[in-house]
Amino acid sequence: MNRVIILAACSAALFIGASAAQAATKNGITPTAPKAGSTVPVGTAPTFKGKVQGGGSLWIHVCKKNKKNGDGILCRKAMIDQAKKKDGRFKLKAQFFDFPAFWLNTSGTYYWQAHRIACEGDLDDCRLEGPTVKFKVG
Repeated sequence: MNRVIILAACSAALFIGASAAQAATKNGITPTAPKAGSTVPVGTAPTFKGKVQGGGSLWIHVCKKNKKNGDGILCRKAMIDQAKKKDGRFKLKAQFFDFPAFWLNTSGTYYWQAHRIACEGDLDDCRLEGPTVKFKVG
């Protein structure tokens, strides 16, 4: 009987872990760094990384608020830049500017989101957004 309970508990844990991993992917975009809840030191430039499936150019948005427009894309207040794609992965090192009001010199909570611009099927929405990731500068 104990074996049945242990097996059921292990199966439930695997199911929960698998669904959490699937939730991190949206429209073929899986962000991997900076991870949710991580902290980037003040005065340093993070590298945004992730996995991507599908065509089109890939863009990174960073914002102080988790507010999205009608297409589901994060605002453009702190940063927007195009990432490089290679072999199913994307990467973008944030530009750093050394002045006090620059977002990487200001402690706080920020959100980042990658999105692809690919007009493959639905021509009404060519901006395919990935999940939003919350991180801190501190």
